[in-house]
Amino acid sequence: MKFNALFILLLLNLAANAFQKNDVTQQVVKYNKKGQEVYQDKPYTQEYSIRYVLTDEKKTSTLQTLSVNRDNQIRIVSSHGLVVPDQGSLFFPGKFITDNSFPQLLTKEIISISTYQDQTFYLDNKQVFSNAWAGKIQVDHSLPNAKFFAVGKDFHCLISDGSNLIYLDQYGKTIFSGKFNNLIQVRYHEATNSFLLVSPSSVAEFIPSQSIIERYAGSDITCALQYGKQNNLIIGTSKGYIIYSNNSLVSKLPCPQIQAIEEIDQQLWFGSANGAFKLNADGKYSYYAGQRWLPDNNVVAITKGKENDILVLTQKGLAKICLKQMTLEDKAMFYERQVREKNMRYGINCSGVKLIDNYSSAQVNNQPSDNLWTGMYLVGQLYRYKVTGSTDAKQNAFESFEALERLHTVTGIKGLFARSFERDYKVENNKDSGWQERELITGSPAALWLSAADHHNWTWRSTASSDQTVGQVFALTAILELVDDTAWKARALKCLDDLIGYIVDNNLYIIDVDGEPTMWGKWNPDYVNSFPRNIGDRKITSSNIIAFLQTAYTFTKKEKYKSKAIELMEKFDYLENLMRPMKEIGSSDNDKLSKVLSEEWNHSDDEMYFLAYWGLYPYALNTKLKEEFRKAIKDHWEIEKPEGDALWNFTYAMTGAKEFDLKRSIDFLKEYPIDLRNWGMHNSTRLDVELIPKNFRGQTTKERLPLSELPIFRHNGQIFTLDSAGDGNVLFSAGDTWLLPYWMGRYLGVIGAPIKRKN
Repeated sequence: MKFNALFILLLLNLAANAFQKNDVTQQVVKYNKKGQEVYQDKPYTQEYSIRYVLTDEKKTSTLQTLSVNRDNQIRIVSSHGLVVPDQGSLFFPGKFITDNSFPQLLTKEIISISTYQDQTFYLDNKQVFSNAWAGKIQVDHSLPNAKFFAVGKDFHCLISDGSNLIYLDQYGKTIFSGKFNNLIQVRYHEATNSFLLVSPSSVAEFIPSQSIIERYAGSDITCALQYGKQNNLIIGTSKGYIIYSNNSLVSKLPCPQIQAIEEIDQQLWFGSANGAFKLNADGKYSYYAGQRWLPDNNVVAITKGKENDILVLTQKGLAKICLKQMTLEDKAMFYERQVREKNMRYGINCSGVKLIDNYSSAQVNNQPSDNLWTGMYLVGQLYRYKVTGSTDAKQNAFESFEALERLHTVTGIKGLFARSFERDYKVENNKDSGWQERELITGSPAALWLSAADHHNWTWRSTASSDQTVGQVFALTAILELVDDTAWKARALKCLDDLIGYIVDNNLYIIDVDGEPTMWGKWNPDYVNSFPRNIGDRKITSSNIIAFLQTAYTFTKKEKYKSKAIELMEKFDYLENLMRPMKEIGSSDNDKLSKVLSEEWNHSDDEMYFLAYWGLYPYALNTKLKEEFRKAIKDHWEIEKPEGDALWNFTYAMTGAKEFDLKRSIDFLKEYPIDLRNWGMHNSTRLDVELIPKNFRGQTTKERLPLSELPIFRHNGQIFTLDSAGDGNVLFSAGDTWLLPYWMGRYLGVIGAPIKRKN
């Protein structure tokens, strides 16, 4: 969202110092051998959240106010006494326990706490006191129903019961007394040595030795904040916040029901009835909501922590939003460990694992697209190996290759590979009458599990498809290009030759065990050209099969692959099909299959296109075709550009393109959440998000929201999806989603090695 010019100037002044400190755009621009700009991998701020939640025995409690002192001791007033957060980490939520640090406090009824000069102050029905300064600060008051207080200069205290006000010095002497009805908040502003008083209809300022001065009158007021040295005033309401200087209401917010406002490191933070958000220098908001970030969305208070973090207190928990300095390679190594610990199954990259009891033990299961996710992970590991020389990466890739190779051999049919395999799994077959209809409507492949050819207690899943073929060819090609082990390469070449040979020998179909083509293993002209010209399947099948045939010819030198590719392009219009501009792809009701396949843009197709481009462009049969293929890839990239997907951008960079949106690619990698669990996310109700009309590509907003605010994105998904359900019980793999594009960028030389920190 954009604001008026006056407010923008205010924002820029607020953020100027902090923004300049973190500005990495003023670095010397470097270029690789292709003349492409290279990102210099300097530390950036990676955000993640550690959550603390109320355990069952404390579920009836509500959390009210918090304080953190200079020793990083966090204390919270709950409806059942003082509590402290305990034992939290990224994947293991902490809990709250009774604050036993001072036994004398256990008998007191602490009403509220606050922080002054980096120390915690307590309010009960008799005193305001602190345990710092040798315990000498202890101010007796005469308001038995006191609710609110703030400590200011010389430890003078302003205390209220919601109506009566008393201002006391540190010895309990009354300096001022008065009234301010319906008080809901009092806070001290050090720069002006004044106290802000807030009620639902008024905001006033109390300056010691002066009277109470009303600064704003209105309605639905919930909180207020004085900030900056110029005594700026911002007022929170149930309908947005008000900038006092121009009396303007800002309501286009993630949630307009403001409940807390804080200035942290010259940035404004807001707590609302539906999450927390901060105002950035560009006038947009970073939004923190859902269990990726908060225990619940009802925010009570926000304050700065002592470990480069932001503390967000909610009604039912506490979130510590950590701001960790790390490089992209640091992030990669975090994901590398996680994938190996949680997502590997017989060498297969398990794209989503179940967290049944807790994060400690992730349950892996077979998945219909094991070939694809494993192929993507394997290639990322080979890029890592070529860039860093890591023998660990090479071993990872080899183990995944053995899994992909076994998907070929487990079937007992040369050239026919399995979708998956599993130990002690049931033999079943629901590929009965009507299976094509079910597969078409649901998108789920038929469950056909057969006894394995290599071991009696293993089974394999049939009905291989085009996307699985893409995964196989993508991985096998990378092995043949990048591996220096001749025996390994020979095994990969056999898999490639058997696979493409099987397709060619079967008239460009994958023939299943029942002698019929699989539902999605069809590249035959009779099938491909039966679609209207604007149907995406006509374009993608043509693009993929030409890539497969060129790749097979390049490494086997068998003329049948080359001649088949030429035949398809010259006799059956496959070149025209694959060159068709993306803007011409749309919907059609020509027939039932076309209608179902063109109801919306298929983002799985994008993934298949871009992975197969690694065989289409580099292995083009001649330079003229190579230039045509480059144009086709550029055309596709341009229509995908709003997504900012690093994998698409770096694949386009593979063609030598100078402009491939490096900045947004790096943003993609930085914004991607560290926490890859399937937490529910909800953005469609945000008033700061401008929706665009419904369209064929499913784009919901003109500009994509940061990935940190969106459901976990996978390359075959819709990146503009605003909402999702989820309970955090599935952990997605970074092997295909993040590690592949990162190591691809390193391999292409558009991401540099991390810049070493100076001691």
